[in-house]
Amino acid sequence: MLSYTWNDDALKWLALDASERTRLMLHSLHKIYPTIDIGAHIIGEPLTVSWEADPNFMGAFKNNLPGHYRYQELLFGHFVQDGFPEHQRGLFLVSDDISFTAYWAEGAVTTALNAVWGVVHHLGGASHPDNPGPGDMWSHLAPIRLS
Repeated sequence: MLSYTWNDDALKWLALDASERTRLMLHSLHKIYPTIDIGAHIIGEPLTVSWEADPNFMGAFKNNLPGHYRYQELLFGHFVQDGFPEHQRGLFLVSDDISFTAYWAEGAVTTALNAVWGVVHHLGGASHPDNPGPGDMWSHLAPIRLS
């Protein structure tokens, strides 16, 4: 992969065909790596995908709309359940969609790690004192609450 371009930057590339996109990307990469001939490693016809122009794609990302931040913060912080009523504890949400980085693997991994901490805490376990977990640090690192 030579480039992963999205949002407004991707629209600039939309009118270019695969050959021109490849030429421009190799030109840019040559400025970064002047001693490496990246183009010599291309063994087939370059393939490009433009989600904006493909009728079968519905977009690349889930973006929160204005006003949604408070809901996203509640979803992301759901693993810290000490303040929940007893009957609402014990279910832990894991998904890139509940993270602040939806549609990226990082969001799925982060929420999975948070949920593991939540399950251990829920069952009476704890993190090692020298290696606090995300729930141990939540009051210091949590997203800013917008009421």
